[in-house]
Amino acid sequence: MSVKVIRALLLGASEVAARVPADRIAAGDVAVDKGLPAIGITEVVLVPIGAFDAQAEFSIVTSRVQVTIVGKAYPDVAALIDLARRACNFERGQIAGVDVISVLRDTVGPDMEDVAGNSIKTIDFKVTYHEPN
Repeated sequence: MSVKVIRALLLGASEVAARVPADRIAAGDVAVDKGLPAIGITEVVLVPIGAFDAQAEFSIVTSRVQVTIVGKAYPDVAALIDLARRACNFERGQIAGVDVISVLRDTVGPDMEDVAGNSIKTIDFKVTYHEPN
């Protein structure tokens, strides 16, 4: 559910959408074969906080979601990381059909480069939400 939340926030951010077409903002690994820049969204870890009792309607879950951005030039990738942060950080409410308690930036990964010379950078978010029991 958390990947769906982050993808919806990125797709809903006009500045991100202006730079990266929707088909290049995908759940899972980055699909560089569709062109660059591209964004992949993966769940790194999910921690159920649990239900308060067996009759509870929902449990609370916190999930760490990694957003990986791959692009040709480093300045473009760095700018997209900042746009992703602004699109997702401190969001809450009903997002993509999920009752989100909060989305908070967690960590920003190192500057990397793949064998083709493309720039890669990651940003992680902690997504806390109600999960139906």
